[in-house]
Order: sequence, then structure tokens, then C-alpha cells
Amino acid sequence: MNRLKELRKEKNLKQIDIANYLEMSQNGYSQYETEITNIPTNILKKIAIYYDTSIDYILRLTNKKNSYKRSNIITINSDMNRLKEIRENKDLLQEDIAKIINKSRNGYSHYETCYHDIPNKVLIILARYYNIPTDYILYLTDERIPYERCK
Repeated sequence: MNRLKELRKEKNLKQIDIANYLEMSQNGYSQYETEITNIPTNILKKIAIYYDTSIDYILRLTNKKNSYKRSNIITINSDMNRLKEIRENKDLLQEDIAKIINKSRNGYSHYETCYHDIPNKVLIILARYYNIPTDYILYLTDERIPYERCK
């Protein structure tokens, strides 16, 4: 489960307030809170910045609420990610990572090339596998060491 509802309630906000910030319908936002719909990575970035927290915290990878130091490299609306760079730095092939996330090599390559958005569950698996912040994968931070992970 993600922490969207918890974060929203702490600020005494309604779903419509966050939906308006994200320029979407209240129903669409509600589906993110209830995990009916995958939260796109560009929306995750906007929410993390809005609440001044990390994507790791939103996705329950850590209990530390602080945000990582923000990166100045990529703008918030960018679809770019560091998956290829991270994989190549570990001398791994796309096939290696595809096995870890239970996808075909072609399916995984679509995440590296941003042809498809990275599903939240895959983002979590990759962050845990590489032991890096999801925020680093998505250029929200340049810090490579994650906060202490939840069990």
C-alpha cells in the first residue's frame, strides 16, 4: 500500500485538492490512493515534491519521511530514468534484469527507453535489487544511498 491517503490527511486536504494540483479528476486521483491504478512516475515526482518527501516514503520502502536532496539535472515532467546507466554500471544485460522483474527482455527494454512507464511494483523491485532510492532512478535526487529500508 502507498501512503497517499496518509500524507493527504496529515495536511487536512481533500482528494479534490490534490487532484486539482495534479490537474486531474478527483476520481482519477482516488484510484491512485486506493491502488486501483498505477501511479505514473511523473505524478509520483509531483506528489513527492508537493509533500516534500521521497518516492521511497510514498511507496513504503522507508519510514523516513524526509526527502532526499533534490537533483537539478532533470525537470519534474521528464520521462527520463537512469535504468540503463544503473544496469550498465553493474555489468548486467537487459535479460538479467528482465528475469528479476519477471518480464521479457523486450518488456524491460521499454522501461529503459521510456516507451512504457515503470509500474510502481517494478520500481520497488529495482530499487531494492540495486539498493538505491527510487528517487535516484527517476532523477529526483542524485543520492545513491537509500534511507533505511522497511522490512
